[in-house]
Amino acid sequence: MPKISLVRSPVQSYPARSPFHPPAAFPELAGAGIREFDASNGVYSAVRQMFALLGLDGQRQGTPEWNPLRVYIQPGSSVLIKPNLVLHEFGAQKNAHCLTTHGSVIRAVLDYAYLAAGPEASIAIADAPLQGADFARVVADAGLPQIQQFYRDILKCEIKLIDLRQVHAVIDEESSLICRIERLRGDPRGYCEIDLGAASRLCDIDAAHPRYIVGDYAAAATNRRHRSPLHSYLVSRSVLEADTVICLPKLKTHSKTGLTLCLKNAVGIVGSKDCLPHHRLGKIEEGGDEFPAGYPFRWQLSGRVHDALQGRVPVPLWRMLRRLARLGLGAGTPHDGADQSSRFYPAGGWHGNDTIWRTVDDLNRILFFYSPARGAIQLQPQRRYFAVVDAIAAMEGNGPLRGTPRTTGLIMGGDDPLAIDVAAAALMGFDWQRIPLLRGIAATGQVPPYSAFSGDLSSIQLLSNVAGWNSFEGLERENFTFRPPNGWRHAVEFQHVA
Repeated sequence: MPKISLVRSPVQSYPARSPFHPPAAFPELAGAGIREFDASNGVYSAVRQMFALLGLDGQRQGTPEWNPLRVYIQPGSSVLIKPNLVLHEFGAQKNAHCLTTHGSVIRAVLDYAYLAAGPEASIAIADAPLQGADFARVVADAGLPQIQQFYRDILKCEIKLIDLRQVHAVIDEESSLICRIERLRGDPRGYCEIDLGAASRLCDIDAAHPRYIVGDYAAAATNRRHRSPLHSYLVSRSVLEADTVICLPKLKTHSKTGLTLCLKNAVGIVGSKDCLPHHRLGKIEEGGDEFPAGYPFRWQLSGRVHDALQGRVPVPLWRMLRRLARLGLGAGTPHDGADQSSRFYPAGGWHGNDTIWRTVDDLNRILFFYSPARGAIQLQPQRRYFAVVDAIAAMEGNGPLRGTPRTTGLIMGGDDPLAIDVAAAALMGFDWQRIPLLRGIAATGQVPPYSAFSGDLSSIQLLSNVAGWNSFEGLERENFTFRPPNGWRHAVEFQHVA
């Protein structure tokens, strides 16, 4: 039975000072050499309480020997921490803390990973952000260099910060025009090209000979990797060679999947985002899932022009075209994410997207079961997995990039990604059975499964410091009523709301 911990912290904001030391002298940390404190860091206490509610190493809880992650992390092992570092903060997202996993959550989890693994372990913090992300700015936003320096100077442990991407796109932030592409070093351990073939969930839709699309990436490259019977992903060896992967997603709405948490966080284990089919070209009646039947032609035209000209015109012309599309056609997600009158949504950004959840399922199957030594999917998990969700400040509306902040004070944890996402959906006010990502994966029946949840909510044990959150009925009754993305309005909520 999956156990999910849901902690509602009285602290509704993040601490300001990196490296985000613990707020007090917790007995289990002294032996590890962590003796500096920041009384303002209530987030650390929420993460610690999440471990305690799960009963991890429960017999030693409250003693100097308490080691909550010992069941997931062995001494001297290799640990990879995978936060959501999708993009540097910009525009309305600047200092809103709702775009990426906050550094205070990363620090708290890192300390307990270090406590379990010891000073001889190999610990890395890694992600593959969007191609337009400035990785140095992303890690600076999260305060990761200061955390890295603290570990180096005080604990004599080198924490690696790894950008898993092979390329970086220099973009004009005002208009998102790709100005040039730069090659990156990528994963120092390299990559595995993994062809799932007939085991891919995308095989179920191959009969229609779809043309797969990833916005602002080369469609030709995507379709070279995904043309039946081939379904290939370029996955980081640093991830695949880790003994334990700790997933640290940010709770957000998502235009293509409805929501993004543990499952969707797996898209950041690849070296090249063009290997990730997001939707299929064309309307539903044309065999695609890019747009529904009634999607306005003017918005479809705007999308086609965008795809044809992206990266091929000067910045001033691109900015002018974007303004014309917004003012004349009503196209484009509002930059501040706050215009609730807009009904526009991007290609594939609606509840009828039947592609991206299959990609996400493939990646999670690889994450749990692929052996780089044997070059194949195995029947037993190849690495341990644990997840901690940062929702102290979450995102609602037109996520994952253009939404608005939503403060919840929430930290979630567990080792079953689907079960966590289902519980989070309920807290957001979303019916999990109306979300293809969750409904589709729960109904797969594939062997081996990476989740113990197959549709019966009573099979998930909820553990919370909020009395009403110890059952799914309570979650539905006391949810946060998140505003869904434009393409999901009236299609995902527990009940239809305006």
